[in-house]
Order: sequence, then C-alpha cells, then structure tokens
Amino acid sequence: MTLSAVYVVNGGDEYLNSQRLHALIHDVSIQIPHMERIDADAAMMDEYAFVEAISPSLLSDGALLCIDNLENASEKLTAEIEKFAQKHRVYAVGDSVVICRKNPGQKGSGIVNRLKKAKAQIIDVPQLKNSRDYKSFITGELEKRGRFMRSDAMELIAGVLTGRTGEIASLCEQLCNDFDENPLTVDIVSQYLIANPQVTGFNVADKAMAGNVAGAIIDMRNAVLQGTQPIAIIGALAANIRNIAKVAAVESGQVSREEVKMTNSWLYSRARGNLRGWTSQGLAACIQMLAWADEQCKTSGADPLYALEKVLEAIASHGRVTVSEMNS
Repeated sequence: MTLSAVYVVNGGDEYLNSQRLHALIHDVSIQIPHMERIDADAAMMDEYAFVEAISPSLLSDGALLCIDNLENASEKLTAEIEKFAQKHRVYAVGDSVVICRKNPGQKGSGIVNRLKKAKAQIIDVPQLKNSRDYKSFITGELEKRGRFMRSDAMELIAGVLTGRTGEIASLCEQLCNDFDENPLTVDIVSQYLIANPQVTGFNVADKAMAGNVAGAIIDMRNAVLQGTQPIAIIGALAANIRNIAKVAAVESGQVSREEVKMTNSWLYSRARGNLRGWTSQGLAACIQMLAWADEQCKTSGADPLYALEKVLEAIASHGRVTVSEMNS
C-alpha cells in the first residue's frame, strides 16, 4: 500500500465501512508503527484542534489522526483538512496521516468532493443492493475460513438478513464454527434461520441480552416449532456470550482486540453495548450453563427446551439465575 497523507472512507454499507476503516488504520499503523494515534469526532473538533493534532510534537514528528463522522465537520474544519490535503498530496517522512470516515448517506457528500479535488484518497465503500451482492459477500466471508456454501443456502441468508450485513458475517463465522460440512447446505443454514425473519437464534439472543426473558422464551419456542434446532439457538447465544467475555477482557486491559481476534468493529461495538451489568462471575456462570444446555441437547432423554429456557433466564439475569441440575 502506497501511503497517502489524507484518506476518506466514504459511506456505503455501515458494516463494510467499519471493516474498511479498521483495515486501513491497521495497514497505516504497520507502515508507520511509531506514529501517535489521535481519535476525534468531526462534530466536536474545530480547526484549531485539527492543526494542533497534525503538528509535530516533542514525542513525534507527526500523528495518525482518525476523524469520525466527517459529514458533521464545520466549514472551517473542512477548509483545514482540505488545505492539508492540498499541501501533502504525497506522504513524506514526518508528515501526519489523516483518516476520515463519512457515514452512509448523502450528508457530507460535498465535503468528500472537496477533499477529492484536493487529492485526498477517497475509498468508496460499496452498498449491498441485491441478492448477487449479498452472495458475493457471503462467499468472501466463507473463503476466509476455507469454506463454501451452496447457492440456495446463500439465497436464504440474503433473503432473511437483508440489510443486516454484520449479522450475516457473524452467522457465517458461527456456521463455520459449528459445522464441518463443506459445502454448507440450506438444511444447515435453516437450523439458524427460519421463514420468519423476526425469529432467529440471534433475535432470541438479543431479547435475552436485553433482559426480556419472556419474549426470548416465546421466540425460542416459535423458532423450534418452525424447524430451528435447539442446538442452533444455543450456538447463537454462545456467540453473544463469547463476544461479551472477549470485550470485557479487552476493556479491562487484560488483552488487546487483536489477541482475542475481535478486529470486527461492528461486532465489538455491539458486544460492548451489551457489556453493561455483566460481571466476570456472571459470564462464567452463563458459559457453564450453555455447556450444560449443549449437553442436554445431545443427550437422549433430556429436555432441551427446558435447558434452553433456563439458559435464557440465566442470560437475562446476567448470570445471577442458574440451575442446580447442571452440576449433577
């Protein structure tokens, strides 16, 4: 990658936008490992703060300045970024690097056009518009893991989760973790996705995370009646709990996002939003409950729906409610 002094990650699909931004920051950081990183929000940053951020300091010749929500930049801030882009059309040693992110939508398009004319490098993020776009995205997610999927299975995912690219990425990861089959078939995917797009293992998990245990149990039972296997719902619940546990470790400073493989910004933000109210003891209890429920689903004579209900109660209570059976 040839370094530029100013980049703009522009619109498109929200999940892909976040992914492209993270990848760009990572690539620039690798090339300039000793550069100080500064994060800012365009709505809160004025032109003076921008000039101060990009100016040499005692500790560094330049900085890696990441400006979020570019569409909210004031006229004066936009003019300063534009001026910097014109002056530093090609990166030179000691220059700062400015990476801006504009959210999807028309707002801020004029700012992007001005920076493009100033020779900033514009990275236009695609929007997934049709089944072919989604199938291409799913194929890419699976190829990362050396897997592939039949066309009808991809069409099912695209039909149920249209507009929810982050959930599609999470589902692809979960399917690869839970099933060894190659290719993944529509029957396998159907265990996670049913005809009603509002009732999936992930929707059940969302309600449990929000503390709505009654709603989660109702959706769980509807999902099972419509063909979803209990083991698939447990997989979705486990994915959420694992992500929260990883984010908890990162937020406490025990590990980095790279070490726990949480470089997916969309998933990280989602898990961090669910972190409130959880303790390490509660997470450990729910992980134990999920292992118990998984065993119940695979044991002849056990009651998987009862086990699932108890898991949902445990998650909705942040691990404060458990059952004695799992220790027997």
